[in-house]
Amino acid sequence: MKRKGLGIRAKVFLEIGAIIAVCLVGISIANSQLLESVYIWNVERTLASMAQNTENAGADYFYMLAEYETKENVSIDLYDTQDRYLYEGSGNFISANKINIISRKQNEDGSYFNVVAEDGSTTQYIVFGKDFENGWHIEITAQKDPIKENANLATGVTTTITILALVLALVFISAYSKHFTKPLIQMSEVANKIANLDFSAKCEINRGDEIGALADNINVVSESLNSALSELREKNAQLMEDIEKERRIEKMRADFISAASHELKTPIAIIRGYAEGLKMNMGEEDEGASEYCDIIMRESDRMNALVLNMLEQSLYSSGVKKPDMTEFEVNPFIEDLLKTVNPIFEEKGVKASFIANNDFIAFADKAQMTTVLSNIVLNACSHARGEKLIEITTEKVDNKIKINIFNTGSRVEEVDKEGIFTSFYRADKAHSRAEGRFGLGLAIVKSITENHNCDCGFENKENGVTFWFTMPECTATERKTDEN
Repeated sequence: MKRKGLGIRAKVFLEIGAIIAVCLVGISIANSQLLESVYIWNVERTLASMAQNTENAGADYFYMLAEYETKENVSIDLYDTQDRYLYEGSGNFISANKINIISRKQNEDGSYFNVVAEDGSTTQYIVFGKDFENGWHIEITAQKDPIKENANLATGVTTTITILALVLALVFISAYSKHFTKPLIQMSEVANKIANLDFSAKCEINRGDEIGALADNINVVSESLNSALSELREKNAQLMEDIEKERRIEKMRADFISAASHELKTPIAIIRGYAEGLKMNMGEEDEGASEYCDIIMRESDRMNALVLNMLEQSLYSSGVKKPDMTEFEVNPFIEDLLKTVNPIFEEKGVKASFIANNDFIAFADKAQMTTVLSNIVLNACSHARGEKLIEITTEKVDNKIKINIFNTGSRVEEVDKEGIFTSFYRADKAHSRAEGRFGLGLAIVKSITENHNCDCGFENKENGVTFWFTMPECTATERKTDEN
């Protein structure tokens, strides 16, 4: 595959360079925008601290204020409650000219910061004023212009250093990106050849880190793929042959069931017709012949039922009989089926109950789902033992409607678990034959549910077994489609 866009070396250089450049430029901008504010904030904090220390010093303030003026280059005035000087600042920052207040910031404790300038002068001062608890008042004055000059000087120095650092960083990044990406580029080239099924190239990278381990793994993968591909080609040829053979066998089986079913229907119908005619013309003294005719008709009915079941199973398993999807209410659907088979329950002494907990609406082929429910219910009726109870419940599982049919009696044996849903499988062969069952009911259940993209199965319980199947639930979209 042709590579598009920038290579990894260029991307590493540009990405790392961009990150460093953004950081350095951000620092430079922050310095130019914030440095003066930080300086002023620090001066204000210092002035406030001086005032607080003076208040705490009480009568010993004189030498402290003199030291502050000398050390911090400020002018301090301290007044008593009558506005008389207790200490007059020695600094000559402000003359007797008119003072203009440029800005003022009032604090919650009553102290304030004023930025002032003399009338006709551009020189600005920061004045901090505060009333002590004993009624004294202090004002501390500091010149603002040196602060701004220092901030501008620091910004210029920082900007110069930032530019030099960026240039050096780009040189370093260029060398680093070349060193870092060289083995990656080599591994990429080898991987491209492997993708094109060329296993001749190898990664010649001798490193003890993760990149070296990755190179070794690529070489191992190359050798393994080369061996596996050769073996796969041989097995693929054999597999295609086996699949084709399986397809032929499956087609033969389906064709046989379909053809045999159709061929058997006609002679079965003829046999039954002649047997009925023979019986109608039989005298009362011919009881033996009448009995034989009954057997003929009974067995022909059995053969006809088998053929119909074979045809039904063939249609479902081959997918020829597609579901006719409609929406229907689940509770009435189950109740109607129970009413239909109730005579069989009464004959066998089975008690059936349906616990309707939810008003589910299914979207499925109702006729086919009736066949599914009927086959499982009749299977449960046939195997019910002990109390002979059948209990049907519904629930919602993974956006599907699950119908559970429990019957008391024997559990499914381990040997029967895998084959119970396959055609012609009967766990209780003698009992199944006596009831005229052929082992196709559960196979039909599995085929129908699979055609609905649903599932079926069973779970052994302590006193019986539960067979279940799922149906699609009707969604809002399907309801709208059905209404249209």
